[in-house]
Amino acid sequence: MTLKRIIRPVLILTLAAFALATAGFGQTRTHDVSLQYGFLSSDQLADILTDVLTVVVTFGTFNKEDVKYAGVPFLTYHYSANSRFGFGGAIGGYSSRGILQTGGADAGTYKETNYVLAAEMDYHWIMREGFQVYSGAGFGIRYRHGKYVTDETDTVNKALPTFHINALGVRLGQKIAFFAELGVGYKGMIAAGINAQF
Repeated sequence: MTLKRIIRPVLILTLAAFALATAGFGQTRTHDVSLQYGFLSSDQLADILTDVLTVVVTFGTFNKEDVKYAGVPFLTYHYSANSRFGFGGAIGGYSSRGILQTGGADAGTYKETNYVLAAEMDYHWIMREGFQVYSGAGFGIRYRHGKYVTDETDTVNKALPTFHINALGVRLGQKIAFFAELGVGYKGMIAAGINAQF
C-alpha cells in the first residue's frame, strides 16, 4: 500500500515533467537541412574595405579593378540529438572577377573561385511551433583557385582557414520553412533560404 502511494505521485510528476518539457520545445528536430544564398563573405568584405587590391603572380604584381562579386550559396546539414544543439557541416563557395591593371593601364583579367568545406554547430534559443531563433558558428577550409590572364596565363591555388559566426538566425514555418541570418564569415553577412527539419 505504501509503495503504491509513492509510485503514483512519482509517475504523475514524471509524466507532467515530460509533457511540459515537450510543450516548451513546441517543435523538435533531428535532421536539419538548409539551402541558402548569402551576400558579402568575410574575404569579399575585406576586399571591398581595402583601398588597393593587389595580386602577385609569377609574371608580376597587378592591381584588381572593376571587381564583381558573386553571391554566396551554401548547403548545410546539422544533426541534433536534443533539438537545441545541432552539429554538422556546410559546403559552398563564391567567386570574384575583374580587370588586372599595372601602372594604371589594363593588363588583363582574373577570376578567383573559392570552395568552402566547414564543420558547424548551432544552438536554438527559441523552439516554438512555426518560429525558431538560433545562433551558430563554423570553422573550415577555403580552397581558392585563381586564374590570371595577361600576356600569359597563370593559376594560383591556395588552401586557407575560414570561419563563420551566425549571430542571429530566424526560422518561420513548420517542417519546411523560410529562414534569414545575420553574421560574419564564409556564408556572408546576410543570408536567407529554405530549411527542412525532420
